[in-house]
Amino acid sequence: MQWTLWILSSAVMLALYDLAKKASVRNNAVLPVLLCSTVFGCAAFSLGLLAAGRLDVLDGASLPVIGLSAVKSVIVATSWVFTFCALRTLPISIATPIRASAPALVFVVAFFLYGEVPHFIQGVGMLAVFAGYFVFSWAGRHEGIDFFRNRAVWCAVAGAFFSACSSIWDKYVFQVRSAPVETVQLFFQVGLVLVYASLLGLAKLASLARRKTPAASRFEWRWTIPLVGMLLAVSDWLYFSGLAVPGVPISVASLMRRFSVVVTFVLGARFFHETNLRRKALALAVILFGVILLCL
Repeated sequence: MQWTLWILSSAVMLALYDLAKKASVRNNAVLPVLLCSTVFGCAAFSLGLLAAGRLDVLDGASLPVIGLSAVKSVIVATSWVFTFCALRTLPISIATPIRASAPALVFVVAFFLYGEVPHFIQGVGMLAVFAGYFVFSWAGRHEGIDFFRNRAVWCAVAGAFFSACSSIWDKYVFQVRSAPVETVQLFFQVGLVLVYASLLGLAKLASLARRKTPAASRFEWRWTIPLVGMLLAVSDWLYFSGLAVPGVPISVASLMRRFSVVVTFVLGARFFHETNLRRKALALAVILFGVILLCL
């Protein structure tokens, strides 16, 4: 099936994106990183369209399509703000697998909205995914992380929830409304830039009102920041192209894309010299076992 190649290729790009994201946001201000990386991603995608002579993308820019793209921008921006806040302090070997559990939430929402009824084995898979959370809580205690009271952990969970909402919205946009892929992605990325610029502006105004800059708002430029936006732009284009194929189940496509967490876990643990990997690997294995059952 051609769409599986699109989705798996997207997963590889998503893994590299996760690594660049952690390197960019670790002990760094979240909103400036989000804004800068998104500007580079939007510019890279726009230049790619120009180089390919795809000016026809603007022909599909009707008000409904722009509106659909704007809603996606808000959902994704919310997800990324929570996720980046989590990544700022949490080890990548904990934060990324939590986000990988989003497909379990996709299954729940897809059941109510689109009638995608999970089989018994898939139901067991969902329970396994959530059981992975408890294994992570056990692993986190050995690093002084109270899994159910740590604010960064809840940010990671919130990011996963809004990521699931984004996947459900993607199915509606591309399969129900049959919106053109490149047009949606272009206005989606422009919308992200506007959302992050607005949030950063409000944060600066709040900082001026307090007459001091919080330590968490101090921004440091890193060469990985442009890579974050560009890798995500490529990953999204591959994912949207696969999702636009008629009849692709959003629950399965979302799960396949999340297998990027394996690459992220292995490379991230090596690059960032993280510890307690055996316990985390067990938790990740439980989640991936659930993911495999869900794919069945």
